[in-house]
Amino acid sequence: MSNFRFGRNTPKEIDDSITNITPLNTKNSRNSIWRQFEKFCGERKYVFDGNTSTEKLAFILKDWGYNMKKVDGNDYKEAVIKTMWNVTAKQLQELYFNKFGSRNARDAKRRNLQIQPEKRKTSSSILTLEEYNKILKIYNEDTPDGLQKMFFYVAGLELAWRGCEGVNVTIKHFKEESDNCGLPTGRIEYNCIFSKTTQGGSHKLTDSKWLATNTTDPRICPVRLYKKMLSKRGKHITTDRLFLTPNPAWREPSSVGWFKNSPVGRNEMGKWTRTAAEEIGIDIKKKKISNHSLRSTAVSQLAKAGVGEEQLIKITGHANTFSIKPYLQLDGDHHYQMIDKLRANSTAMEESNNKSTNCAPSALVQMSKNIVTTSPSTQTPVNYYNCTIINYNS
Repeated sequence: MSNFRFGRNTPKEIDDSITNITPLNTKNSRNSIWRQFEKFCGERKYVFDGNTSTEKLAFILKDWGYNMKKVDGNDYKEAVIKTMWNVTAKQLQELYFNKFGSRNARDAKRRNLQIQPEKRKTSSSILTLEEYNKILKIYNEDTPDGLQKMFFYVAGLELAWRGCEGVNVTIKHFKEESDNCGLPTGRIEYNCIFSKTTQGGSHKLTDSKWLATNTTDPRICPVRLYKKMLSKRGKHITTDRLFLTPNPAWREPSSVGWFKNSPVGRNEMGKWTRTAAEEIGIDIKKKKISNHSLRSTAVSQLAKAGVGEEQLIKITGHANTFSIKPYLQLDGDHHYQMIDKLRANSTAMEESNNKSTNCAPSALVQMSKNIVTTSPSTQTPVNYYNCTIINYNS
């Protein structure tokens, strides 16, 4: 065993590793942005040296962030400004940390560690529908804790909440929908206004999602559960946070109500799904379960049911389909369904060709037919999503 605690890689080995992981287009993009920044600094007569203070650096970045322009003098799109400023700030950081490379050294080390399964970062695992339904059966909605958790698991799945989104939800994020005549539709509009992907402040910039009445299983109807939660908020409640700390004395005649005038803590709520999973028998040491599992489950189950990626991002709130790929966790049943469709399409195409050309089927297609014949699909239609999703943006 080595006497050294830390690694002994040389600067050349580190630089080689950095070079190997940095894509060429990334290098070109960074160089292009840096050249523009150098031109901007030259026009402003800004100079960088070892004596440049952090206050001066902050002022330069502030000036650059607000006054960057295209070559023709027009403004960039807002997303481009964000990217260019971030890249510039990172390159300045690297300039003042060992003349470029310290941050990349970290990334190179991470990339090397990703090869090792025990060191690799893992996403929250999905719940099977059987596991999800078992969790719902744990709780009694006629208790403060049970009611809140019932709504959390139903809404968390149907709205594809992020792991920490529930703790920040307020009653202002929900609004009962009305039609053009002012009559209630039975749906509740949800718009978080300010989230990780929508920095809207007080402006409504993110797409809305809806909680719809579940007529198939009223027990887990999110609309009914939400209204019941509101009805249990006593007059002493002044916070607008939705999830509140249960009142231990809620059964007492003199009790002020079901809940205290304080929201559930972030750490406490963060353990909800993990604790519930352990209670129904899931080995949480082998399977990473968190509140974010509800989001992963929603995306995976909807994809399994045939919902396209363009529709999925309306549920998740992502800007593009690439961002939802980490959430897609396909199980063995889903894989078999895809193979079954592949075989069926191959068989149908060959039969069509045989009718038109009178040719004998190829050995590959004949084998596919035999496989389908001898190993028929045992899949039966199931309700992959115990709720109703209404997409008004498609």
